[in-house]
Amino acid sequence: MLNNSFLTTGVVCLSLACSVPSLAQQEEEETPLEKMSGKQIYVQFCARCHAEDGTGNVEPEVLAGLEAPPPDFTDGYFSSREKRKDWQAVVAHGGSVRGLSMSMPAWNDALSENQIAETVEYVKSFVDQSLYPQGELNFFRGHVTTKAFVEQEALLIPSHEFKKQGGVTTHATKVVAYYANRFGNRFQYEAKLPFRRISAGGSTATGIGDLELGLKYAFYDNYTSLTILTAGLEAALPTGSEAKGFGAGTVVAVPYFAAAQGIGDVVQLSTSVKVETPLDRAKGDPELRASFLSMLTLSESKQGLFPGIEVFFKKNLSAAEHSL
Repeated sequence: MLNNSFLTTGVVCLSLACSVPSLAQQEEEETPLEKMSGKQIYVQFCARCHAEDGTGNVEPEVLAGLEAPPPDFTDGYFSSREKRKDWQAVVAHGGSVRGLSMSMPAWNDALSENQIAETVEYVKSFVDQSLYPQGELNFFRGHVTTKAFVEQEALLIPSHEFKKQGGVTTHATKVVAYYANRFGNRFQYEAKLPFRRISAGGSTATGIGDLELGLKYAFYDNYTSLTILTAGLEAALPTGSEAKGFGAGTVVAVPYFAAAQGIGDVVQLSTSVKVETPLDRAKGDPELRASFLSMLTLSESKQGLFPGIEVFFKKNLSAAEHSL
């Protein structure tokens, strides 16, 4: 699966720093560079390009020499979106390590790992990080398992399934246009519109499915234990043709719970439990839908292919029917 995080906008926060200080500059400082705290490093060497208050409001002559305007470190969404290791990688190895601005040099020869980590924490201190879910919890998205992290993203999510029953093979292709955005500190709203194509018995039908609108709230997160818990509510509106099998023919309410847990830097576990309830009970029975996703992260890079497995369980709450 491919990660869908907005990395380019997420870690560009550290892509515009000033050059590594010369030895003469270091000698002029009261505190030797190797003994400087994260705050001292930022004030002395980063503030000229990022502003001392972290807003990125710098002098015009400084701005003219940069490839892109400095980001605003006081923006809570921006500051919390990506995990600290991504920020530290850009500081240590320069903007090119994440495909960002070349204005950001590599500092790993001038600063220790602890100093880089302290500098990142100081940059993040421009915002009260406890108010926002942290980027360490922005785990991979599954096809079925609802993502626990509150996100800002736009996606196209394709899937294809087929089944053979009574000698008839049915192929169903779906592409979901998905948009999500954050508001407040821990809320997300989203919209999903599926485009469907169903082929069975020599006939083919194409059209849109039911539009889904959703609201999600991250009520608990801890980036040190890599835990996040979310509750939400979705509503599917009957925009798809029921006769063609594209829609339920009624509004469907879907309350849900989602959780994710990281294990070290390698394993990511996610789960979600939903109850889908048609408001017109003549259109169908309530269903329990549960899914589990396990992913392995074999590289610290945000790009690549990552192995995983996803299990989906569906239970009709009014009958004995269930499927796995």
